[in-house]
Amino acid sequence: MAATPTRQPSPLVQVSTAPPQSTNATAETPTSKPHHPKRWHIPRLLFTVKDVSHDGAIKYFNTTNTQKLLHDAVTSVLETLYTHETAPTTQRSITLILRSMDGIANTTGSELDNDHKEIYFSLDYIGELPDDRAQKEIPGVIRHEMVHCWQYDACGTAPSGLIEGIADFVRMKAGLSPPHWRRKGDRWDAGYEATAYFLDYLCSRFGNDTVKRINLAMKHTKYTPELWMTISGGIPIEKLWDDYRTAFSLHPTPKPEPGDGEKEKEGYAVIAKEEATTPPPSKTEAKPSQSVEKPLPIPPTPIATYVSGMRRSGSPSSGDVWPFAADTPAAHVMLDRLKNMRFEGKSDATRYLLEFEALIDRLQPEMSDADRKLLLCTSFCGPTMVDWYETTCRAVTYHQLKEAMQEAFRNY
Repeated sequence: MAATPTRQPSPLVQVSTAPPQSTNATAETPTSKPHHPKRWHIPRLLFTVKDVSHDGAIKYFNTTNTQKLLHDAVTSVLETLYTHETAPTTQRSITLILRSMDGIANTTGSELDNDHKEIYFSLDYIGELPDDRAQKEIPGVIRHEMVHCWQYDACGTAPSGLIEGIADFVRMKAGLSPPHWRRKGDRWDAGYEATAYFLDYLCSRFGNDTVKRINLAMKHTKYTPELWMTISGGIPIEKLWDDYRTAFSLHPTPKPEPGDGEKEKEGYAVIAKEEATTPPPSKTEAKPSQSVEKPLPIPPTPIATYVSGMRRSGSPSSGDVWPFAADTPAAHVMLDRLKNMRFEGKSDATRYLLEFEALIDRLQPEMSDADRKLLLCTSFCGPTMVDWYETTCRAVTYHQLKEAMQEAFRNY
């Protein structure tokens, strides 16, 4: 009988030469699932330019990738303030709007609802930036404003200085701090970089997630000083601030005591000088019931004249010139903005004060509180504001004056 030929395997069939695996081995080595990294919730990112021919728009397009600018800002804010488990997911859209306007930038809820945020950025400010500064200043400003789209505010009760300080903290941690920033020792809630540096110190002391915990603590609860006790393990905010100032050898700016007109404290001579320009009342106008605590009259010098005068001659507390006013176009634009600021008591004081302080911090960050108070008072105008100011105490500090303004003129 003929031998049966051996069948060769088809070339289409792959023959394994590996030894057979036992069924036990298969059971002991389960198939691993592919790893999918968590992603942040990114809302719709929209962009509007009101005037594409504006110098600021041209500079913006020459230096900025809008998609990357906004996407990086969102992810940076979420990474700094949240975890994937705690990050808000209700934000539906964020729109960047470039337009000609006073100030630098601001953030609001849209006309639709608060889940749609709008960031307004001044084309005038962008247009005056030096080219080498624009590449860092534009993302820096956007990073700050993007924080306001996501952060919690203790149901609207958080100090404005803390809100602005957290925004600048996020900007600082992203490596986008402007060159003029420096530590300050007056108040922990002075806002902006002054508070940002303090928050950074707290992170180095209590853990890198400290600002995350501060932000989350303000989600559903109104602000109280006990927040700091919780964050620090029982240390009050006053002690934390004192520790910070000691660690960096920071000293607060001296402030005049009530009725302490004889002492030559920093900035006090400027107020005395301005008051001296007001003619004393005649005997028929004098009111015997008035004491040394009578309201401080609004200086007759308008803010434009006062700002220009400080550039020419300076003051005992402010130096001889504005440090940022070295004949740069940006400085002149900001000086003009500051000169033209007016507050009539018919709008939201918090927004006005944020713009007022932002301009000063960029022009002369070391200006004393006494000078800031005087400069703020020169911007008051109109019967509503004049009548309100007449009710304030002569010895009120700059920060007390701001708090009183925010309480009296809000939610317009």
